[in-house]
Amino acid sequence: MASRLRIGAALVGASVALTFSALPASADVIVKPDHSAGQGGLDVYLQGFGDKKFDTSLIGLKVIDQETTKVKAYCVELPTPLKGNKGLREVPWDKHPNPSSKFPQNSGKILWILTHSYPQKPVKELREGLSEQEAIAATQAAIWHFSDEAKLNPDKTGNDDVVKWYEYLVENAKDEAPQPKPTLKVEPESKEGKAGEQIGPFTVTTTADQVKVKGKLPKGVTITDKDGKPLENVNAEELKAQGTGDKVSEFFVNVPKDAPAGEAKFSLEVNAELKAGRLFVQSDAGDENKTQSLVVAAPTKVAVDAEAKAKWVAAPVVTQPSTPETTTTTPTPTTTTTTKPAPAPGGSGNDDDLASTGASIAWPLGIGVALLAAGGAALFFLRRKKSSV
Repeated sequence: MASRLRIGAALVGASVALTFSALPASADVIVKPDHSAGQGGLDVYLQGFGDKKFDTSLIGLKVIDQETTKVKAYCVELPTPLKGNKGLREVPWDKHPNPSSKFPQNSGKILWILTHSYPQKPVKELREGLSEQEAIAATQAAIWHFSDEAKLNPDKTGNDDVVKWYEYLVENAKDEAPQPKPTLKVEPESKEGKAGEQIGPFTVTTTADQVKVKGKLPKGVTITDKDGKPLENVNAEELKAQGTGDKVSEFFVNVPKDAPAGEAKFSLEVNAELKAGRLFVQSDAGDENKTQSLVVAAPTKVAVDAEAKAKWVAAPVVTQPSTPETTTTTPTPTTTTTTKPAPAPGGSGNDDDLASTGASIAWPLGIGVALLAAGGAALFFLRRKKSSV
């Protein structure tokens, strides 16, 4: 259905190289006028518009593709007509399409009117003798007073009950009500991380009491709270998240450390309350096709989905450094080299003797000994000669 952002039956892992279209982070409730669900009020006259009369009514709406879901609303934009073939979608108060509208400034007072008038309260609790048609006329005129600065012309309107109830609502409206929560919103629409980590948080805001996470998760992937505790059965077709009511809740996607790179899409489904005061505006832009903006008059239960996705990269592979091979080396002893004198000529040539280097001293020694012997002989000869003289 157009108002439910459908997802397939299963959640599957996929390569991060694949391209996925962006997914809406909130569930748009799309409505169209449904005259069978409306309720007429009396005509009124407004100051500054001459003799022009304005129809008032509780405008009937139907949720697209939910034929049995009906919504009632009041108008918050003059003098734009309502076009039956144009869809309207739920938006925050500050998204009113008319920049001159006073709705954003006075939306709190308008909500006060809605919660203190018909149809949220039966007419018997409002004012004695007030009919439903008169209550609708007075309530719509009071809303136009704050959304478009239009004042009721009591003389031309000519109905005392309408005038009195209009005056009560305008005089007592208080800007004290907070903006109603959306039926379903999840932020962000996409989150990235890596395997082995919690991916999130995904924040859910809704008027529902329970959120269902639909789909079959990839092997090992879980949807958990912040402490890593699975919200329900890990691989169930529907995972029940914690009740949220009007509160905000968070959940995470846990991916195993050894998971390959991938992506998972999942759908959150709620049966939520479409709160009174929620603003509906034209869903397709274009001034030539402009249709009036509406506010929900009374709470209505609707079923809506919103999608989100988690994407992850594979965890880096940690390579352990290899242990180098241990080699035991025996220390080499230090060798001291001693040079032995070369053997004299005719020596034994012992293998333990090292070869002589440089000039040998054997020959000078021999010559010295010969000279010494010659000198001694000469001296002996001279002494004998002297003795014989």
